[in-house]
Amino acid sequence: LPSHTCGNPGRLRNGIQQGSTFSIGDRVRFSCNPGFFLEGHALLTCQASPGHGASWDFPLPVCRADDACGGTLRGQSGIISSPHFPLEYGNNADCTWTILAEPGDTIALVFMDFQLEDGYDVLEVAGTEGSSLWFTGMNLPPPVISSKNWLRLHFTSDGNHRQKGFSAQYQG
Repeated sequence: LPSHTCGNPGRLRNGIQQGSTFSIGDRVRFSCNPGFFLEGHALLTCQASPGHGASWDFPLPVCRADDACGGTLRGQSGIISSPHFPLEYGNNADCTWTILAEPGDTIALVFMDFQLEDGYDVLEVAGTEGSSLWFTGMNLPPPVISSKNWLRLHFTSDGNHRQKGFSAQYQG
């Protein structure tokens, strides 16, 4: 991408994007279809970033069904855990959490408990250097440090074999 553009921030599932220019100073607004609510920031601004050209000031929001798990978390610290933890999570779970810190800060995520059905139930962590991290199975993942001021956790489970799930503490 040319250094003066952020590129399209992405398509919002179950939502609408307003704004079709992605250069420095441009803004894109997101809203959700009926029955869904917006998690994250509705307004993204393309900003110049030192040494990297340009980037959006916040990650793409998500449209969540009214009864879904997940959410947007702000503040110095907190705990994220799978649905019903420490009891078993449900089948066909699809949860997304976004942790937001102040611009310029990073986030540390430390796992305290981790038990997922190996290869079938997965926790994806985005917002680190390079590509997303994928965790499954019974081994406690190493601590995760964000490369920006946000981390996104996406937990999915399949249609059978439930486990205890996970619990992790974050600190901004």
